[in-house]
Amino acid sequence: MKIAIASGKGGTGKTLIATNLAAVAAKSQKVKLYDLDVEEPNVALFFNQENKNVRPVEKMIPVVNEEVCDHCGICSQVCEYHAIITLANQVMVFPELCHSCYGCLEMCPLGAIEEGKKEIGQILESQSENIGFVSGLLKIGESATAALIRDTKKVDENDAQLHIYDSPPGTSCPVIEAVNEVDFVVLVGEPTPFGLHDLDLLIQVVRQLGKPFGVVINKALDEQDLITKYCQEKQIEILGKIPLQQEIARSYAQGQLVSKALPNMEELFRSILQKISQKVAEVAQ
Repeated sequence: MKIAIASGKGGTGKTLIATNLAAVAAKSQKVKLYDLDVEEPNVALFFNQENKNVRPVEKMIPVVNEEVCDHCGICSQVCEYHAIITLANQVMVFPELCHSCYGCLEMCPLGAIEEGKKEIGQILESQSENIGFVSGLLKIGESATAALIRDTKKVDENDAQLHIYDSPPGTSCPVIEAVNEVDFVVLVGEPTPFGLHDLDLLIQVVRQLGKPFGVVINKALDEQDLITKYCQEKQIEILGKIPLQQEIARSYAQGQLVSKALPNMEELFRSILQKISQKVAEVAQ
């Protein structure tokens, strides 16, 4: 089972949900926890890790052999991202715009374009008891977020019963790449006007992708908050509510798993996980 944890804005509690779901699930099954918030991964901070391994991630960048090129312009016509432009006497390549689709290499009639490499980040792997960790770390100044997320998700895809993806915030391309090919999406929202606005945007995206989903309300204050009323009107299932409590914030700030540090929290996350499993099973039937 593959679960993505997503939110329309940062700071809503995605990592809180992802880490504690993984910790609770790991008591009965093998879990793989992926940190796909590659610009600032922090999932592994909550666990003692062993067997750390770091490897670079590269993307293809076209390299033009000007001695062969006749400046026909086909490569520029093929590229939808304007990463390669043909001028009268030279071809200019813009690596930051390139999506490594290989279109220019395939379509060049003279074979004047070769495959170059550029490092865009790293993938970090580690282990903690029954949980395997995979984190993508984007190189400073790089913009190939979706490409690094794609490579991070491919690491050891079949060596665990449960895969949990901590997605980047928002509704743009990196989020879509993160939730692609998952069985269920947990949407985390906070009961504020801004939180509801961004949650609504993300729900529209997930529905267009055809993904089953449910909502977890973080920092919940009362039974009839903004998000609860919204979900009731839209007939969206609320998987659980994490109360706004100082003890939860303190434990989280100290790098502790609240499912271990605080009473009753393990049962809450276990309940959320059971509801997700039921939903996935219903869709599979």
